[in-house]
Amino acid sequence: FIPVKPAAESLMLNFQVFDDGKPAQSCVIRNAHLIGSDRNAMRGTITFEQGLIVCEKRESGVAALALQQQVGDCGELTIQTCLLPERDEPYLLSIELARHRLMVLYNKLEDWGMFEIGVEHPVTRRLELARRLFVQALCAQQDEPQRADKLARDCLVAAIDGSAALALAHAELLLARRRTSGALPKNLFGGGVRLDQSNDRLRGGLQANFDFVAVPTAWKDLAPEESEYRWGPMDNWVEWANRHNMPVVAGPVVSFEPGNLPDWLFIWEHDYDTVRDLIYEHIERVVTRYKSKVSAWTVVSGLHINDHFTFAFEQLMDLTRMATMLVKKIQPQARVMVEIRQPFGEYFAHNPRSIPPLMYADLLVQGAINFDAFSLKLLMGQAVPGQFTRDLMQISNLLDQFSPLGKPIHLVLAAPSETVTSEMIVSRDSEEPVDPNSGYWRKPWSPVVQSHWLEALLQVAVSKPFVESICWHELMDHPNIEMPLGGLINESLHPKNAFRRLITFRQGLLNGTADQQVSA
Repeated sequence: FIPVKPAAESLMLNFQVFDDGKPAQSCVIRNAHLIGSDRNAMRGTITFEQGLIVCEKRESGVAALALQQQVGDCGELTIQTCLLPERDEPYLLSIELARHRLMVLYNKLEDWGMFEIGVEHPVTRRLELARRLFVQALCAQQDEPQRADKLARDCLVAAIDGSAALALAHAELLLARRRTSGALPKNLFGGGVRLDQSNDRLRGGLQANFDFVAVPTAWKDLAPEESEYRWGPMDNWVEWANRHNMPVVAGPVVSFEPGNLPDWLFIWEHDYDTVRDLIYEHIERVVTRYKSKVSAWTVVSGLHINDHFTFAFEQLMDLTRMATMLVKKIQPQARVMVEIRQPFGEYFAHNPRSIPPLMYADLLVQGAINFDAFSLKLLMGQAVPGQFTRDLMQISNLLDQFSPLGKPIHLVLAAPSETVTSEMIVSRDSEEPVDPNSGYWRKPWSPVVQSHWLEALLQVAVSKPFVESICWHELMDHPNIEMPLGGLINESLHPKNAFRRLITFRQGLLNGTADQQVSA
């Protein structure tokens, strides 16, 4: 007698995909990854085979599929399904995407206590339409899958539209409350610059329309040769800001992105002790030089991604602790920030050495590491890791997830004023061809779309009581900008629509705050 070995548990999720009412013959899969029950990305292989998206997981348990999808007038966005168990029968992708967004919409109505917003409110109307379409899709799923797919797609558009309207309606309530209570920070809006940009017209616009200036401290620019520092360009900006009483936020002092690190440092990439000593010396020199002129430091950025130096988990945490403690020692009164890059955490599905963003943030807080705030870097609109397009509700949810950690948020934003092509992408690590399609919000990226996106993001972000400042990543376009065409001013020094909208929004806040104070 030879015992029969039981079949291995299936770790597959299959999703049926339709194209123009017929089973899809091909499917371009963009930004696809699996998400586990802990809300972190999980490892797996995602392919398209004979009308099905096949997801082969590396671990058991329920999982959700996230991927970029066209969603009608809402744009082309990275969205996800609900958590689903394995089963032999394939799921209908459009129904599962719609199911998740409806769940989000109902949950946020309950969490925010907004069920009483009225039957004529746009949120209520879109929710009712989405609910009706979803029920019809479920009824047609077995006998008429093509029709069910069409109904589910329409449901998804209505649900995403409704969730965006809900995010803005909730933001309007919170913002009014924040203004009434006088809780808006004094220095709320900032603009990032490049060290070699010293145009008087740019500086005049920065001084007149922003509350602080963000000055980069890329190690590669400050010390292109080992122990040979070139302080001139940074001195220029910091001294200008001090003369005009503009607070300076400097950093990141340490980032392992190739664009920030000097070439000579890569010699030591496998020698942690030497790298740690070099980082310590670098932080000490930079902070000591500017300690009387810089009010806040972004000390480290993106260490949790760990995709360039092969450091262990304990080493990443040690570097973060050492860097923050050193700045506090040299300049105790400075605000010290740790920057979270790629905050949606897709990278964790492909890099087991990395740490999910919220886990990293929680470890810093629970580990009693001495820092004052998180810097959340949210760049959107470029087909590189972490910059695929998301919708307003996803961004609002992301910000809310950081609230329980008890640390203020400094938000860094950028989006392009035109669609980014593969020729413009300068931050990729290989020379392989790049699919430039990162999705878009509402309509393909343009100066008008960039301006509307900025205004919507400001509305949502400023309403959050734990967001203490918002900085546009780089104010002026230049050939090596991290987000191509992501400035608010073009290379000819002409302001874009988004620049004007930011000024109008800021002025409205200032006037509204003044009115509240007068009426009080």
